[in-house]
Amino acid sequence: MASPEDIRNGLRELDSALHACWKLGQHMVAGWMHEGNSVSICAAPVWRVLAEAPNTPRILSGGRMMGAQTFGEVCKALQARPIKVELPFAVGENKGEVDPQVIDQVVRRYGVSRTEHRAVMLFDIVGFSKVDPLAQMAQLASLEFSINNAAKKMAEAGLDVELARSTVGDGFYVWNRARGFEADLRTYAALVLMLADNAVARARGEARFVPTLRTCFSIGSHYAYHQIEGTRPRGFEYLVGEVTIQLARLIGKALAHQVCIGSFVRPTEPPVVRNLDTILFLARAEKLLEKIQGLSIGGYAISRVRSQITGGKIGEATLPVVMHRIVDKHGYNHDLFNARVLVQRDETDPIVVGLKPDELGEFDAKPLAYKLPDPTA
Repeated sequence: MASPEDIRNGLRELDSALHACWKLGQHMVAGWMHEGNSVSICAAPVWRVLAEAPNTPRILSGGRMMGAQTFGEVCKALQARPIKVELPFAVGENKGEVDPQVIDQVVRRYGVSRTEHRAVMLFDIVGFSKVDPLAQMAQLASLEFSINNAAKKMAEAGLDVELARSTVGDGFYVWNRARGFEADLRTYAALVLMLADNAVARARGEARFVPTLRTCFSIGSHYAYHQIEGTRPRGFEYLVGEVTIQLARLIGKALAHQVCIGSFVRPTEPPVVRNLDTILFLARAEKLLEKIQGLSIGGYAISRVRSQITGGKIGEATLPVVMHRIVDKHGYNHDLFNARVLVQRDETDPIVVGLKPDELGEFDAKPLAYKLPDPTA
């Protein structure tokens, strides 16, 4: 069994080898494999990796750790000669071996990976540029606390999330580092807790020090990468892709206090795979939200949480669910739903977040009829 010192030294050696073949970002790591005490790395020029990705999807999709056959195919496609690093410990899942995920944490900072489905939220602070720097700092700190507190509350409910974020200046993109359908459900549950915490803070604190938010949530594909800072990639990831672009377009139209949910399709996972649209996904999330009952928000225990897509009138018809369509600055359409969140608490008033249909008068979007899906289909 390797000692802690052997593991530290081995990871330093691996990082040095990765940094050398990375060439300050000119190259990227497309994959790696392990056998006994050795790790093999496939690195190639960034342009070649991205050009080859449509022909060999495995270059960017899935994990960076590969089996021998896939690793060989990727190296051949990229015309790359593997770089072998000998480590002072064995890599594997057996007793006494170092978990491959430990190696992957080091390797993936030097590469780019594509994720087909991930839940991401975007918070924008309304009127941020109009307040003084002290208030800006206070509002960002308040939002950061709501994010951190939501993660803490989720852990108390046995629903661990590892919330990552990247700043957009006047707010944050936030996502769960864990991948998968269950992880996406937990991301939405965390969103509800963040909004509730922010609402409590606004009710209790000085208004200019607590942000007024507009919020968007959606699920989609993205690429993950690590930003270069100095001569080293940073230790945490950034996202860019369809889901972040969609959220940016939605937030540009959203009103103060509004909660927008993008239109998406999220497949479940084996053994029974079903494609769930936004409405059915939220129905699954509603069941998960039952697990946060009993948690304390603002000093009072949560008794019930409801997350509702609003309806409204289209012509003479009153519909239980209305989808909205916005047109972005490039002329592209984006569909979304307006949501309201109700958090009931024992012995006090409920927390209500989001806008009612009659409060959407200034919302620059076209309402569309939406056919509710059959939950048994």
